[in-house]
Amino acid sequence: MMNDTCERVVEVTPDAHAMELTVWGVPSTIVAGERFAVSVGAKCSAGCDLAGRELTLFDQQGLCAGTVKLGHDVCAGTEALYFAQVEVSAPLEASSHSWEAKIAGWAAELPHTDGSFPLTVRVVPAPDYVITVKVFDREKQTPLAGARVVMHPYRAVTDDDGIAKIKVAKGQYDILVSRSIYLPTCVGAEVNANMMTTVELDVDQPWVPPDEDSE
Repeated sequence: MMNDTCERVVEVTPDAHAMELTVWGVPSTIVAGERFAVSVGAKCSAGCDLAGRELTLFDQQGLCAGTVKLGHDVCAGTEALYFAQVEVSAPLEASSHSWEAKIAGWAAELPHTDGSFPLTVRVVPAPDYVITVKVFDREKQTPLAGARVVMHPYRAVTDDDGIAKIKVAKGQYDILVSRSIYLPTCVGAEVNANMMTTVELDVDQPWVPPDEDSE
């Protein structure tokens, strides 16, 4: 006597590949309403070719701020980070805005999940004046290149002559100047015209423990 056999067919669904996004090159501050560019990149967890895939930036209200298709080249130093540059307009309101880069998932032969990456767009009022900051070593009286100058939210770095120029809106500011191996310095300024100021930095002396024998 023959026994009937029943074979059960199980359909295997492959796991969806995860998408990793990143954004770089966002300016530290952007003037309200001005155009600016950022670099966006996406990588598949399995290293799939993402050339031509669409990536979108959404503003704080969830509206599309800009869309771009990823290029055919991968970012140098990576194995599969496809990237592109997208140009968008800054919001009109001076504030910190929470944006998001997104890539929609798709279900082809190999399904992929959605991917997203948050970014902050710091918008400032249109500048009224130019502030020139000269930074020197106090003891040597030599200009300091590479010093960071911050007049929140504006910022700049001194050139080879120790000079940084910052365009700012009218108002009261603290000018914070810092550089490696030097003590940071902060000075106040009331800005109502183009102005120039000089800041001298002192070398940060390492702490030396007291000599126990001398006690």
